[in-house]
Amino acid sequence: MSKQKVKGEKIQIVAFSTNETDHNPNDLINIYLENNNHLIIKKTSLATAFTTTLPNTSKQTKIMICSVLNLTKEYTGINDVNCYLLYVDLEKEDSKQKLDFILNYAKENCNLEKRIFVFGMITKENNEKYITEEDIKRYLENSQMIYQYKEINVKQNKDICDSLKEVFSFSLSNPISNMNKTQDKDDEKDGSCLIF
Repeated sequence: MSKQKVKGEKIQIVAFSTNETDHNPNDLINIYLENNNHLIIKKTSLATAFTTTLPNTSKQTKIMICSVLNLTKEYTGINDVNCYLLYVDLEKEDSKQKLDFILNYAKENCNLEKRIFVFGMITKENNEKYITEEDIKRYLENSQMIYQYKEINVKQNKDICDSLKEVFSFSLSNPISNMNKTQDKDDEKDGSCLIF
């Protein structure tokens, strides 16, 4: 019966990255799309919307992922999400500083009752890490955020796809509150991520 409830749902996710150049959220979503059947609804430099049939469902699911790259701007609809994604480049020197900026932004602008899926991004197992899993967990726990951490090798497309499927599955079982349904239509006009 619970499967009936989640069929055809809409998933909305906001994504952040400590390295917008090499690990841009849209680039990582594109890896998922290249390896899974989908239909693009809309695509911009900051957002990707598509439909796909997820595992354990029979109807199409609409998925919208918006990237927040400008941490000085407020975004309409940033709280109307199933969850958040945070990509942390473990091999980049300024990742600690950028993670701090992102978490401060999230505390001010995001719904901290929503889960943050944190992906520690590596390119090789033996590369030097400038930020560790322990560092990241300490930052998140100090901020009292609900999170789930996983390390991913960006050279392994299967790792990226499996991790995103896990996020989408979580999102289906944690729908967005319907309280803001009427507001969603107004938000579309204001340049919100919400295009559904």
